[in-house]
Amino acid sequence: MENSNGGVQSVARIFALIEVLCAHPKGASLQTISAESGLPKSTAHRLLSSLVSLGYAVQDSFSTHYRLTMKMFELSSGIVNDMDIMSVAKPHLDKLSRHTGEAVHLVIQDGVDIVYIYKAEAGAGLGGMRMSSHVGLRIPMYCTGVGKAILATQSYGEAERVWRKSSIRALTAHTITDFDAFIEQLKRVRMAGYAIDDEENELGIRCVALAVPGMNGRAEAAFSISGLAAQMTDDRIEHLARMGLAARQDILRDLGWK
Repeated sequence: MENSNGGVQSVARIFALIEVLCAHPKGASLQTISAESGLPKSTAHRLLSSLVSLGYAVQDSFSTHYRLTMKMFELSSGIVNDMDIMSVAKPHLDKLSRHTGEAVHLVIQDGVDIVYIYKAEAGAGLGGMRMSSHVGLRIPMYCTGVGKAILATQSYGEAERVWRKSSIRALTAHTITDFDAFIEQLKRVRMAGYAIDDEENELGIRCVALAVPGMNGRAEAAFSISGLAAQMTDDRIEHLARMGLAARQDILRDLGWK
């Protein structure tokens, strides 16, 4: 590499920052980024400002830490199948969709939202109705089963931070808009091992959702099984939850995490 080439040097510096941010998915301070990238603080700050202005990074208004956004994921959508969680979970989720006849989604957390990264919709499912969900769709965590499943594996402080930074509103008559009630829901999720979206995000749709935790027990990914509310009786929910728990064990086994 010719460091005398200003253009190449700038690109190298940008990627040095991106690599540091990739190593700190929850965010890193300017001091940390400068130290780990080997760049002066002034240079790191200037390049980070460029990444923020282009939408590839954000700066947390409270901690002032920087982190990458899902725009980086959108750039890499062509190779998303190489992601461990994707490549490992996909066959299990396809099987789960076939066996349940319902739509199954895989999501990851991005800030206060979840983003769909895979969808399996074997057979008619949903009484012949196709869901409007699609890969790349972004939805707030607070009103989704997958969001609650993920947050139930995280600390109270993290859950509170997501709640405070979200634009809380009732998407349906069933949406939880009270923080104390939301925390009670997370407690139930921890006890049961799965979450339920009881028409909280979309009327007529109920979901069973399960987090996919990392080796430390903390999750940033989850999957859901969705069906028409009229068909998703409490007994059916329990049956699907058992199938989901078995699928999760298979996924964790293949990931080498359990």
